[in-house]
Formats: sequence, C-alpha cells, structure tokens
Amino acid sequence: MSAPLPKPASSGPLRTWIPPGLLALYALLLFGATALFQQGLFERDGYFHARFAALMPTQGLSRAFPWTQLSIWRDRFCDKEFLYHLAMLPFARLGQDPILGARIFGVLLSIAVLVMFYAVLRAQRVRFPAIFTALTLATGGLFIARLGMLRSHVLSMLLLTLGLHFLLQRRWRALLILGFIYAWCYTVPFVLLLTAVPFVLGSRLAGPRLDLRLPLAAGAGSVLGLAIHPYTPLTLETLLTYVQVFRLGLQGAATSGFELGNELYPYSLPVFWDIYPLLLILVAALPPVLVLARKRLEPGTLGLAAAALFWFAMTAASPRFAEYSVLLVAATWALLVRDLWPWLEAQPLWQRPGLRVTAAGLALATLAGFHARSLAFYQVYQTQAAPPRFFTGACAWMARTLAPGATVVNLYWDDFPELFYDGYRQTFIWGLDPTYTIRADASRARVLEDFRRGRLALDAPRLKALFQADYLVLRSTRAGRYPALNFPPFREVYRDDSAVVFALD
Repeated sequence: MSAPLPKPASSGPLRTWIPPGLLALYALLLFGATALFQQGLFERDGYFHARFAALMPTQGLSRAFPWTQLSIWRDRFCDKEFLYHLAMLPFARLGQDPILGARIFGVLLSIAVLVMFYAVLRAQRVRFPAIFTALTLATGGLFIARLGMLRSHVLSMLLLTLGLHFLLQRRWRALLILGFIYAWCYTVPFVLLLTAVPFVLGSRLAGPRLDLRLPLAAGAGSVLGLAIHPYTPLTLETLLTYVQVFRLGLQGAATSGFELGNELYPYSLPVFWDIYPLLLILVAALPPVLVLARKRLEPGTLGLAAAALFWFAMTAASPRFAEYSVLLVAATWALLVRDLWPWLEAQPLWQRPGLRVTAAGLALATLAGFHARSLAFYQVYQTQAAPPRFFTGACAWMARTLAPGATVVNLYWDDFPELFYDGYRQTFIWGLDPTYTIRADASRARVLEDFRRGRLALDAPRLKALFQADYLVLRSTRAGRYPALNFPPFREVYRDDSAVVFALD
C-alpha cells in the first residue's frame, strides 16, 4: 500500500482564513441584500452624499453651494468629507441614478470596516479574532444600521480601527499621517486625538511613562490636514459649527428652541437598553474585570479599555458616537481574553474538555441570540423606517415648471437630502443640519423654525419676503399640520401620494 499523500502546505493558512471569509460573505449578503431590495434609505442623508458625489466633476472645488439659500454653505461651502465623496464618485456615476452605485460603495465600505477590525485583532495576536469581530454585530441593531449607512462616519470607523493598531504599536509617525488623512475624510477629524488621550492615560496605569508623542502626533496630523486642505481656510470654520451643534444638542430642543437630529440627544436608560443591550452588559462588566486582573494586563489593553470607557461616556451624552463605543469595547474584550488566556489555561478546572466545550457553546449561543435580536431591530429600521423617496414626482414637476435655480421653501431641514437628490435643478432654504442656518442668520432661522413647529401660523407674504421664494414644498403627511395651507394666499399647484407644492400667491 502506498504511503498517504501529504497535506498541502497551504491547508493550515487556508483553515485560518475560513472564519473571516465566512464572516465577510455574511456581511456581503446582509448589507448587499439591504442595498438591493430596500425601497428607501433609513438614513436620508445618504441621498445628499450620493448626489453630491455625482456632481463633483461639475461642482469642482467651488466654495458656493446655492442649494441651501439660508446657510453659511451658500457662500462659504466646505466639503469636510472630501475624500469620502471622492471615493464614492466613480460608483455614483455608474448609471443615471447615483443611489445604486452609492449603495454598492456603502456595502464595500461596511465590509472593509469588519475586515480591518479582524486584521487588527489578528495582528495583536488575539485568540478567536473572527468571534470578536462578529461580536460587534451582536451589540445592537442600530450599530448594524449605522455600519450600513451612506455617511462618512463609516469611513471614520475604518480609519479609527487602523488607528487602534498604530496606538497599540506606538507608531506615532503613522498616527501623524493618519490624522492628516482623517481631516480630509470626516467632519470631526479629532476622533483619533480623542482616542489617543485616554489610551495614553490608561496605559500609564501599567507603569510605563506617558508617551505624549501619540496624542501629539494624532492632533498635529489633524490640524495639519485642516490647514492643508482643498477648502482651506473654510475647514477651520467647520469646527465652530460642530461646537455649536453639540452645544445645542446638550441643551435640548426645549432650551435651544431648535430641533436637531435625533442622534444628538441622549437616550434614557430603558431606550439605551432596548437598542444596545449587549453593549451595556459588556461595558458594565469591564471595570470589575480590569480591577481584578490589572496586574496581568498589558499596557495597551489598559489603554484601549480607557479609550472604550471614554467613548461610551460620549455615547451616553450623544448616541452618534455609538459606533466608536462598539468597536473599542469589542477590541478591549478581545485583548482581555488574549492577556488572561495563559492564566485561564493554568486553572485545573479549565483542563476538563467538557467545560471548554460547554463554555464555547454558551458563548456562541449567546452571540447568536444577541445577533438575532439585533437583526430584528435592524429589520425595523431598514423596512418600516426606510420609505421610498418622497419628492421624486414633485421635483420632476418643479424641473418642468420652474426656472432653473428658482428657490423653493422647505420647512423641514431633514427633507433637504431628498430635495437635493431629485431637485438639484432648484434651490431650497436649509438642509442637513439647522446649525448651518443658525450661524448664517439666527433671526430668520428662528422664524423658520417657529413656522415649522407651529408656534407661528404660516404666512405666505412673510415667507416670500424673508426668503425671496414663490413656492413651498412639503411631504403630504406633514402638510395637514398647517391649516393655513387650505386658504389663500396659499394655492396648491402639485400633489401626489407623498408630496405637495404650494404657490405663495
């Protein structure tokens, strides 16, 4: 009998890459199915990004953005997500409708975040890196939704994950370069700096001196990126805008008088638990484990834990930071298991094979259960909360009827992404974030907000005088909130199932 054939030399490495390969395939099916079969977008800002990317060849580096007439963007526009839009550009121009290509880009970027997270954990010699990568998808349904959005924070997640590797490797020069790139990609380029500061302070608990090169490099790179930027010096002004955004968000709508995006207002504990149950459990368990096992942990693990707790505190103040909390908390637990594994293997009880199998089964069952719960939550966001575009018909009517560039009043700033997407031949009043309008003209912004919230009855002559506009556009479901629209001088000139246009006669 002949000797058995030797196994191929690549079989070991092949088995190593099977778990991450299956995870990437699963992510492709999950986000790809959403992109192909979803009627609309859960996060409506994606329409703005898709259309803007498609218009980049004609818009160029213009500092004018006439589509929001009552906004600092009108004359001082700055594309704070320049590289994000540039990367989306070839996809957004694949066909007549930019949203399909933008969705393909979004799917690829979401998968890239998970692949990068796995690669960083593997580079840090973490055990079961695919399991800890999958852990992120079980922390809460809204995390999955935010990972699949057509917004630049997904690119920020990718960059921050790479930044974690540079922090753990103490590569300050790489952080300097990454900080520069961050400033060309994302609205808040100091995410890397805000991560490096608690990381260095946490690492100090293990004994080594403070390595100030890490936060200094991250911060210097971001400042340099803002100073050397296609939209310099307007990049510096955007920082003032976002300071005001968070200040108004912390005040709340009742105090500030303006209603901002829901992602800026803090959740109550029951709501937080409903959205991110596993994240809360992991965060609650983190401090006692750190206290009990501190002497067995490497400095980088303590630093990452400090950064994770910092971003969780930021998430408690403003839920828009949840994606950073999830990534850092999952990475921290991965490093904790890595550091404590030798101690665990030395325990006599752990030598029992039955216990290991039972523990692995419970861990996988828990992970699968929380992921199934997250998927149920995610499905609600991506179906019930993702209707088709509202203004396609209305914008087609405006393109046929109104002069190019004619201004149309939009009472709701959250309607702007769709109006810009379908009605980019016209101009509107405000959009994306009311803070841009507040900074441009606070008095007119307050009047517009009072009209929108019903504190003032709609007044057609005043709307015409304030905004030099002859038309008003609303979703059909919202038009019923304003009785004044049923009487002259308002005159309905277009209506379909989703939108209505009034002339301000």
